Amino acid sequence: MHTIPFLLFDLDGTLIDSMGDIHTSANLLLAEYSCPPLESDILRPCIGQGVRYLVSCLLASAGIQGCDIEAAVTRYRRIYQEHAMDTTAPYPGVPETLDALGHCSMAVVSNKPEAASREILGMLGLSHHFDYIAGGDSYEEMKPSPLPLLRLMERRGAGTDHTFMIGDSTYDIEAGRRAGVKTVAVAYGFQPLETLKALEPDFTVSAFSELPVILD
Repeated sequence: MHTIPFLLFDLDGTLIDSMGDIHTSANLLLAEYSCPPLESDILRPCIGQGVRYLVSCLLASAGIQGCDIEAAVTRYRRIYQEHAMDTTAPYPGVPETLDALGHCSMAVVSNKPEAASREILGMLGLSHHFDYIAGGDSYEEMKPSPLPLLRLMERRGAGTDHTFMIGDSTYDIEAGRRAGVKTVAVAYGFQPLETLKALEPDFTVSAFSELPVILD
């Protein structure tokens, strides 16, 4: 078994602050349905379970009923592709900390589609840090299922004792626990810290730069 630490990172809310561009794209979609914009706090609970859930939740929050969900998802994807990099950036300390963790094996496991995850990481100059990049459509199931984590661990030859799931959402912590790995909750992401603490993650960090201390 591989004894080098294997670090599995969520993307949105963990490595990158993409809330502004998701929020913009969501409101541009709503505008096409002649709906007023939603505040970002209303949108937050919709994020983290993939694009289809995001759009369905968004439309429901705006009171839109009976529309073609698949058409709305397709339209959202196009809007988001145009605006995904308007303001999205790594959280403070992410590039430097990933450099410092270069002795570890690292992967991204997101519920965002794999192609979009790869494109954003590439445009931010972060792709080279990761041995694997998996999205919500990479496997048959997405987080909170442990399946994506277990598949990546199998590919890497990594055991549970040396694997960490690092994320900002309940889906990340649940997936990590169900996969039997150590879990690290980040306090600066999209979900409230008290929600994450209720799941009793193994570690909690208030800044990305604190990760090397935990691993040591």
